[in-house]
Amino acid sequence: MKHSRAQRYLCLLMGLCIVGIVCSAYVLLSADRAYTYGGTAYDQIRLYNQTPKQLSASASLPASDQKESVDPREPAKSAVDFAMLADINPYTVAWLKSENTQIDYPVVQGQDNAYYLEHLFTGESNRMGSLFVDYRTPGDFSGRMTIIYGHQMKNGSMFASLLEYKKQMYYDAHPQMQVETPSGSYTLELFAGIIADGKEEFLRRDFDDEDDYVAYIHSLVEASTFRTNVTVGADERIVALITCSYEYTNARYALLGKLVPEAA
Repeated sequence: MKHSRAQRYLCLLMGLCIVGIVCSAYVLLSADRAYTYGGTAYDQIRLYNQTPKQLSASASLPASDQKESVDPREPAKSAVDFAMLADINPYTVAWLKSENTQIDYPVVQGQDNAYYLEHLFTGESNRMGSLFVDYRTPGDFSGRMTIIYGHQMKNGSMFASLLEYKKQMYYDAHPQMQVETPSGSYTLELFAGIIADGKEEFLRRDFDDEDDYVAYIHSLVEASTFRTNVTVGADERIVALITCSYEYTNARYALLGKLVPEAA
């Protein structure tokens, strides 16, 4: 009798183990499919964006006319085809790229901070999500603080490489990123990276005056995981890139840089 009961327990335990293995395999396969599909979707968008485009009207003008049309106060025109991107997603606001990393993505802005956590740039449901601007900050990067969110994916995609900025050596190798917008091209000169509690509003979006803004920037530099010689003036704009970190529950890593217009 005892032997039979032990056998039943053993069979039950084996059954539970098998169920656990099957469930784990399903989760892993589902994640792998999501990574593969999402990665392919973004690769396709990059391919479209790199397709040679027709020469602009200004390219056919005499050299003297081209020079007269350049406004030195304005950033260089972006090579990104935002008209094409808008056909796919009319909420496109930028393209973010970091050389020699996987960060090379379009940026969108939704009506909240939830939708693009689980939807690709194409609008399809996928755990990779999209890079998206906080709906409470200007999507045209005109405010003092623009916030962009992105997942930290286990396969290294999206904003996973931001966590590398916890090391000074990585910052030294990747001190800048590129931000392309419909209004022009910018260099994002990185000046601070901080670990913060995601349960709280840890980044400010509004400031009392220039002194308040400068003091806040100083506090970010003091808390940074790396050191840099980049300075930020009272009249300059900054961009914060935010992703999950794992020092504690709901930890976040925010990488901050100032927008510098590229010369036309």
